Amino acid sequence: MHLTKHHVFGNDFLVRLGPDEGRCPPGWVRGTCDRTRGIGADGVMWAQTSGETSSGSAARHEPLRAGMRLYNADGGEAEVSGNGLACLAQALTLRAGRDEAEVLITTVAGERRVGIGETRFADADDTGTGFGRIRSHAGIDLGQAGEDADRTRRAGDILSDLAPAVSRIGWVSVGNPHVVALLDDPEGLEALALEAVGAEVQTRLEPVNFEAVTVVNRSHVRMRVFERGVGVTSACGSGAAAVAWRLHGWGMVDETIEVEMPGGVAEVSVASGVELRVPVIYVADVEAPEPATPDSGGTS
Repeated sequence: MHLTKHHVFGNDFLVRLGPDEGRCPPGWVRGTCDRTRGIGADGVMWAQTSGETSSGSAARHEPLRAGMRLYNADGGEAEVSGNGLACLAQALTLRAGRDEAEVLITTVAGERRVGIGETRFADADDTGTGFGRIRSHAGIDLGQAGEDADRTRRAGDILSDLAPAVSRIGWVSVGNPHVVALLDDPEGLEALALEAVGAEVQTRLEPVNFEAVTVVNRSHVRMRVFERGVGVTSACGSGAAAVAWRLHGWGMVDETIEVEMPGGVAEVSVASGVELRVPVIYVADVEAPEPATPDSGGTS
């Protein structure tokens, strides 16, 4: 099976482009994403495409389209990923032989639009380690966000025990679920036992991305993230979007802000819907073993 690997701030995904939309066996996902026994990734974008590429000057301006299923590294299926959408959109754009494209991706959370542009060869400053060949800019329209008051209350009860330094909490959906936890003290953000707290939230609340954040000023915040099905990651695009939307709703930040994560700084706008802007790096083409029964759902 042919895959491509991409990352946004070190949050990496394997992308499969194929004509069928069957489910991918969870065991195959776990084995492939394993960082010592497999290829290694935070997730798999399992995309259904026509297999066609654009040709001609008119066709090259038409949107590219795909449907996708997203699998986290533990084999569980998720609704959407901001960084994952950027990786899939770059894979589609490169396969079509384009430097830029509008990409429309159907997810279980609805259709999402990604604009890919400014594609060029990457250098060490782009990738952080000097590894990776092609860099693109991605603008991801994540649609509308929303909060669930009951889940916010339940998360607050849990975190009052787990992380007393957290001053404010919000359960937010941007197509996938998040718990945003505000810490007033920047030192408290670094001191937070993120792995332990994030894992406990999965057990006591529900599988959810957990973002701890502190506000630097009205245009810049710092964030750490525990992603459901993965663990602590270097970045989370949908998490950055959820943080920006929730903090703006609390009146703490402007409509457009920078969200600083361990892997890099994303820009998020909540002026009209929620839009995430990040660089995406193509890493490599990879040949992987085929799932034994790609349409059966596999075994757990």
